[in-house]
Amino acid sequence: MSLPSGFYSDLRPVEIERIRDQAPIAYVPWGALEWHSLHAPIGLDSVKAEGICKALAQETGGVVLPAIPMGVNTIKPFKGFPHSIDISADLASRVAEEFCLQLADEGFKVVILFTGHYPPEQINALQAGVDRAKAVCSSTHFEVWADLHFLGDEFRADHAGATETSFQMYFEPGSVDLEALPEAPLTLDDDGIMGDDPREASAGRGAEQLKLVVSRAVKRMNEILKETGLKS
Repeated sequence: MSLPSGFYSDLRPVEIERIRDQAPIAYVPWGALEWHSLHAPIGLDSVKAEGICKALAQETGGVVLPAIPMGVNTIKPFKGFPHSIDISADLASRVAEEFCLQLADEGFKVVILFTGHYPPEQINALQAGVDRAKAVCSSTHFEVWADLHFLGDEFRADHAGATETSFQMYFEPGSVDLEALPEAPLTLDDDGIMGDDPREASAGRGAEQLKLVVSRAVKRMNEILKETGLKS
């Protein structure tokens, strides 16, 4: 029998309590508002993180919060691309800490910050917030995850390339316009794309990527549940 799960903002109090009592896990998707070239939406990282977290919760139980679109070191300061909202590491870290502490106060025993935007500055900012929360609340287990951590060698982590574009196509069909890309070779400086050519992307590939990430992340979650005594 599968454990209950749900999207936090859609749940009534009694529903949250029922899920928490059976699967005290909270997933906090973390994204960004950032240029993903001409073919993909600005909110790709948030869509990706939220979609992966929902798939994870279906396997492990628990709640999924709405994605937090706070990207540290976006492609805006990196390469000057527009339509990106760049957040300071200090602010993102403090928000991460607050969410961890508030969810622990609500009785969740495992809190995962899952970021779809993963430059080192982003990971470090979230980890700093988690570390401060750990120092205050030892009864809850906190970790920072990213799809980057679970893709392995099978798929190349990227920015607006084939991997991220495939996730977007899978989670939000019709939201990608590959014809908007120029016919010339794609580059980081000109197009803001890192990784394999997004024209190699497909929803089918996105499904394969999701299956791989979920299988490896569920394995880690099972380890956490055993380490914390929540699962024998």
